[in-house]
Amino acid sequence: MTHHLSTLQIKQLCVSALPEDELAAAALHTAECQVCDQRCIEELKRQRGPVPFNFTLEPEFWFRNDHLEFDDLVGLAENTLDEETREIINIHLSTCESCREDVRSFLAFRKTTAAEMNVSYGPTNYEPNDDSRMAQWWQRLERRSVYAAAIVLVAVAVLIGVIALSRKSDPFEANKQEQTNRDSEHSPGISPPPAPSVEDFAKVAILKDAGGEVTIDKDGRITGLDEVSENSRQYVARAALSEQIVPSDVLRHLAGEQGGLRGNDDGPQGFRLLYPVRRVITEARPVFRWESLPNVSSYRVYVLDQHGNQVSQSEELSPTQTQWEAPAPLRRGQIFSWVVTALVDGKKVVSPSASAPEMKFAVLSRADLQELNHLKKSNSHLALGVFSARVGLLNEAEREFEALVELNPQSELPRKLLQSVRTIRKPA
Repeated sequence: MTHHLSTLQIKQLCVSALPEDELAAAALHTAECQVCDQRCIEELKRQRGPVPFNFTLEPEFWFRNDHLEFDDLVGLAENTLDEETREIINIHLSTCESCREDVRSFLAFRKTTAAEMNVSYGPTNYEPNDDSRMAQWWQRLERRSVYAAAIVLVAVAVLIGVIALSRKSDPFEANKQEQTNRDSEHSPGISPPPAPSVEDFAKVAILKDAGGEVTIDKDGRITGLDEVSENSRQYVARAALSEQIVPSDVLRHLAGEQGGLRGNDDGPQGFRLLYPVRRVITEARPVFRWESLPNVSSYRVYVLDQHGNQVSQSEELSPTQTQWEAPAPLRRGQIFSWVVTALVDGKKVVSPSASAPEMKFAVLSRADLQELNHLKKSNSHLALGVFSARVGLLNEAEREFEALVELNPQSELPRKLLQSVRTIRKPA
């Protein structure tokens, strides 16, 4: 690496958030470059403020971000991992509750499927061995010289910054300690609040949710949504990092186009269709609703697929009836349009009129409906809000984010997500 580190790389280096290959290169460059070394010192000073710096070479610190992938779970279950990888995983599992739960869930799933499929899996043992962990860790680092060099270089770079910071802040720390001692004498029953760690500065958001606390870091890792699928967690992470909701593709197709079957604009004044109106719905048998029209003799409802083919039709409805339920379920995952004709003084009035766009709606797919029902069990306003917005359920998304704002009145993220949904949503 011949060029200086970017501001983002400096911040990631100070919290050990760079990928392994970039971490080694950045540490080597910082150890040799006075400019980047000074920038690291300033960033560490900004991050920690007056808090004393803590540094450790414990293996749990270095492997805390090595979260398990699917192949790791399979390797653990089938006992096919080499000793080195297994020991790293054991170290990580000793500090990561999320990954421990992933292992427990995966093993339970394999046990269930083994019984159903009448197959047998090999024994699995993933409990860490505390007695030999440190010795094996250093032996492993000796075998992996590049990785060891990266860690040592990071340690050197950070320690250089710590020494420089310590020289600048010793008088301040002494004064602070003296003031703390005086405060303790006056208030012996009050203990000082715990000091924030460096990792706290890497968090994008810490939110209160209906199911508990949810934390998202700047790398998109989420804790607190263990009951949510990996796919939904990824969408939550993207929304949190971008602080906005990406409009669903289906909403563009519901804008409406000119269509047939509606006659012309001549005749009595028209009437409005009320539901469903350019939105995604969860029910496959919706109840269609419309405004009443004076002096009407009867109504009739027509439902068409996205190709203009009629898929359902009501009988002739009485003049007092302004709603009608589809007799058979509409196909999920499809877009439909609908029309109501009214007979007034022997003339047919069609809504929407010939000059107005088609009145379209979409029925939520079966897979999305299953995911929605699963997310409801998680009791997470954040996950439900992001998912609902992603599939086009904007009303539902708005309600979830409003509830999240109420739980987190001081946080900007829920407000930005709510505003994003309201910007996408347009009045029917």
